[in-house]
Amino acid sequence: MKSSRTLMPFLMAAAISALTPSIALATDAAATPKASADIVRLAHKSSADITAADIEKIVDSIARNRIDVENLAVFMGKLDHHQREAMRLLLADKANIDVKAFAPGDTPAAQPELSTIRAYTYVETIENVWTWDYNPKIFASFHYQDANCDGDPNDNEYVFYYPISTSSSTKGNLRWTTTSPLVYAAFSLAYGGNISAFGTSWSEVRLCIGDSGVAAAGGAGHVASTVFVHY
Repeated sequence: MKSSRTLMPFLMAAAISALTPSIALATDAAATPKASADIVRLAHKSSADITAADIEKIVDSIARNRIDVENLAVFMGKLDHHQREAMRLLLADKANIDVKAFAPGDTPAAQPELSTIRAYTYVETIENVWTWDYNPKIFASFHYQDANCDGDPNDNEYVFYYPISTSSSTKGNLRWTTTSPLVYAAFSLAYGGNISAFGTSWSEVRLCIGDSGVAAAGGAGHVASTVFVHY
């Protein structure tokens, strides 16, 4: 366990960073960004050697779309709670959003009783898994805002629609993947990589995602064009 003295640089770096909010969004959903050799080496550093400067460099590479999701996942998998918090603060600064709104755990809860509240056919929590070889890659057909897709009218969400058939026996196998490092980082930091899903029939999958998470991920259009759902 790191001492408070060791942890302080991470929190201080996040708090006093003067990064200019600037996000470079990929325009081609079928293309994943390429990481430089320097970023790849940084992503594969041992967890004990990761510094506050490393985290800031990774966040900057996310904002500039200069790291791929696969290497980003390797890097983030090594971070402890304090390092993830520092990364969350830096990403919120880059995305120019209220850090209080972009809070960890701020995700719609996929509770079975929601199916009775909104007459959903099913409700499920979908985990993230990295894959690029999966075909076809089905991205969202459309998206819309729904202040109550999670059964709570006191917050706002976006809904993303996917024309994918599922069933009571296969819905637990659904997974989501993104081609965007920004989306991966935002949803991992806010939701732990788990996204709530539902369907009004077995012929569709709809993702229910909080508006602060969507904002941190580059906006609804970017999420729709870079997130695909699969088995």
